[in-house]
Amino acid sequence: MTWKRMTSADKKRITSDWNQLFPSLGVFKPMHLMNRLGPLLVGVLLEVKSGNESYIPTFHVHNLARPFPVVSLGLKTTLNRQYVHLEWHERKYKDMALIMRETALIPLEADLKLETVANGYKTFIERRTDPFLPQTFEDLILVSAWCGSSVEVQKGLELAKSHMKSWPEPVLTGIGGLEAWLKQVEQKAKDKEKLLNVCEQQSVELKVDRLPTRAILC
Repeated sequence: MTWKRMTSADKKRITSDWNQLFPSLGVFKPMHLMNRLGPLLVGVLLEVKSGNESYIPTFHVHNLARPFPVVSLGLKTTLNRQYVHLEWHERKYKDMALIMRETALIPLEADLKLETVANGYKTFIERRTDPFLPQTFEDLILVSAWCGSSVEVQKGLELAKSHMKSWPEPVLTGIGGLEAWLKQVEQKAKDKEKLLNVCEQQSVELKVDRLPTRAILC
């Protein structure tokens, strides 16, 4: 069977359909919706598969407090890699969006408590789908630091150490050693003013400064 390929108009329509179901998200670009939650970008990427015939709804988070040249796919979670062919879109996207709303590691709407955000990271860490991602621990720690919670920063450092100490030596060597990495992240967490400045700079550089915003209740 030959599947129809998505045109630019198709992608615009698909993006609009999803945006109507998630009005709290803004359109970052076609097939990509996000809003800003404190230092985080939280969103849904309608990841187009090779062949340009279908897409995979993908939840993700990007931390503006950690400089990066593009919007990253932290906490990347798909709906069991379920995909939507262009021909299926009309009859399938609403059900997929409902599942996305119910299963997103960090809720896509409303202001949230820091505890809720932290629990999203912890759930991802416990699932260990990709076990050697130090940036996941760093992001959890820096979000806590952005909120000014030294208690949650320490909890994050302890969580990172408890998981990372069992990582293979080559992985730890690649980040300069566990203790050195922990010290480096702790130093970043102590400079809240710099974190705030980095967030604002990244917001402009990544052109996400006009996205809808919501608050983390610290």
